[in-house]
Amino acid sequence: MKSQIRIFALLFTIMVTVFITNSTAHPLHYETISFKVSGNCEMCKKRIESALKGNAAIKSVDWNVKTKVVKVEYNLHLISLDKIHQLIADAGHDTDKIKANLSIYNKLPDCCQYDRKK
Repeated sequence: MKSQIRIFALLFTIMVTVFITNSTAHPLHYETISFKVSGNCEMCKKRIESALKGNAAIKSVDWNVKTKVVKVEYNLHLISLDKIHQLIADAGHDTDKIKANLSIYNKLPDCCQYDRKK
């Protein structure tokens, strides 16, 4: 009888743990957003995409050299759109929301120094 109670208690504990884990986990709901990012070349593309690819909340990122538009698929429960813009700006590239710090921009290779809007 004691062993049946222990087994029941163990199963109950496991079920409660699974329920709590599933109810607090962030669903894998991805949003896709596109916006302008300043840059010139393939080196810029690599830098812009690398700024986001290391983040677990980012599923995919692609910056188009010709259109200057980045397409980002991300988990909106894990990262904000503002944070995505900030990560790109921290890499030295202006977005349509955030300008990169001038000291970071000035460290970009010459071919990557795009015309900045005043």
